[in-house]
Amino acid sequence: MGWWWRKRNKKLILERGAKLLEDLIEFGHGISNPIKFFSADEILKATNNFSLSNRVRELVYYYDWYSGKNENHPMILIKKDSYFTVDLLSRDIAVSSMVSGHKNFLKLVGCCLELERPVLVYHGVKKHYRLKISEQTWKRRMKIAEDIATALAYLHTAFPRPFVYRNMYPDSIVLDEDGVAKLNDFSYCVSIPEGETFVKVDETDGLYRYLDPGGVVVSEKTDVFAFGMFMGLRLLLGERSFWELYHLEEEEREGRGSDTDYVSWKKIRAQNFLSKLKEDRRIEEIADPEMIEKMGHISEQELCQMKAFRMLSLRCIGPSEEVPTMVEVAKELKKIQTSLQNDSSSPSGETHFDSAQDISSSVVVSNQT
Repeated sequence: MGWWWRKRNKKLILERGAKLLEDLIEFGHGISNPIKFFSADEILKATNNFSLSNRVRELVYYYDWYSGKNENHPMILIKKDSYFTVDLLSRDIAVSSMVSGHKNFLKLVGCCLELERPVLVYHGVKKHYRLKISEQTWKRRMKIAEDIATALAYLHTAFPRPFVYRNMYPDSIVLDEDGVAKLNDFSYCVSIPEGETFVKVDETDGLYRYLDPGGVVVSEKTDVFAFGMFMGLRLLLGERSFWELYHLEEEEREGRGSDTDYVSWKKIRAQNFLSKLKEDRRIEEIADPEMIEKMGHISEQELCQMKAFRMLSLRCIGPSEEVPTMVEVAKELKKIQTSLQNDSSSPSGETHFDSAQDISSSVVVSNQT
């Protein structure tokens, strides 16, 4: 089947290869990022013809994932494209090839363009899982936030031209068996032109789960805004609260009819989500009820962490001229986790911080030194 499809679609394969080469050159800034091009037969053999026994059910969402192996790789993880265009697929491969050396991204081995549904091939030595926020403890949620903030900071600062991720969504995050969060899927990633601070995109292009009111003008602040929403709405308030609000918004949109366009409605939704985060209630009343129930008792230290976490998320969503960079966000998240650890030199073991504001102040001092 593989050879028949390749012969019949030789022109399409060449088009895919040409587009990928173009993106590798554009996004690679002239840097060589060697990747292996697998044949269709190699992929089919590695996955036993994409058998159900090779399917990684823990990762399935809008991609199909398979485990496999070949002579050179004892374990590989294969992502099978479901519906993306050649342009989006090529972008995913190109950017993945550049960031795969970082611990908060999956390590790309190569790709196969010969199959009807092209695939990306990653190192799969460790077992990976799709992020399910409802199953994560408060401590784990803070670490996941730090990992993803670090990944976004890397995209923004590690290359001559910053990358803007644009697709901040829980299903774009996978966890390895050690609990390390990794950002995946760069289909909607854009590179800001040299000498510029933003780039304009089509208003309907991209999976905007949290749309910056800036709309079609994309900059590093677009990621900061989306990450702030992810922190506050998903990690702090929790999945149940998020979806309850989401469905209420959908019902309201249907009630308004078609007079509100897609982007305008996303802006309205962002404002409504923001209002939810700003509600003047105690933190334990707005935090994820499932998480609170599992925790049982919440210590003063944990309450301070949650307050600082919410303050940081609101800063990310705030006025564009005041939002922190992703580097600053990653540093603050690390500080929030460590600031409230018991002081081993204190006989009583009491923390030095009495409030979220104390943590925030400490972070600012730390970042300036």
